Amino acid sequence: MRRCFLWLMVCGLLLAALAAACGGDENGGEPSPTSTVVASPTTTGPPFPFEGPVGIDLMTYGVFYAEGKPVPLTITVAASEPITLYYRTTQRYEIVISDAEGKEVWRWSKDKAFGEMLEQVSLQANETLGFDESWDQGDNDGQPVPTGNYTVIATSTHCDANYENCGQLSASGTIQIRAS
Repeated sequence: MRRCFLWLMVCGLLLAALAAACGGDENGGEPSPTSTVVASPTTTGPPFPFEGPVGIDLMTYGVFYAEGKPVPLTITVAASEPITLYYRTTQRYEIVISDAEGKEVWRWSKDKAFGEMLEQVSLQANETLGFDESWDQGDNDGQPVPTGNYTVIATSTHCDANYENCGQLSASGTIQIRAS
């Protein structure tokens, strides 16, 4: 019961961050380090199961979406023990959406510029980083995608302590776009 309550608290924090993110983008679509939400440590463990010191989760808030409706996405990076994540740029994650044949139709970072900087983000045991995004069901050229099945892959862009081996941690999900 206690674990369910704590999970609901974490979900509430993520939903609050999603609601705040939907209120507008004052950065003109550019990624911002302020979109990161750090949840308080809990004593019951990370909000989703994973092996190793750091894990990633992708929440799509459902499987079926009406044609043309935005698809909300939340990426959560969690630590099971104290860890430092190393970044080479201001980009913290990547999202790629592919069609049923595996062809990339949309990449979140396309046409975005990221500042080059070495940065470290320290997480304590059971802390999380949360990132909220939305896919407008457009392809990389801004054209609407057809109805069908799509795979969403979210990747954390953090590196090891030598700023190498970046982007090794990812999570995926499948969604279906249905005719309205």
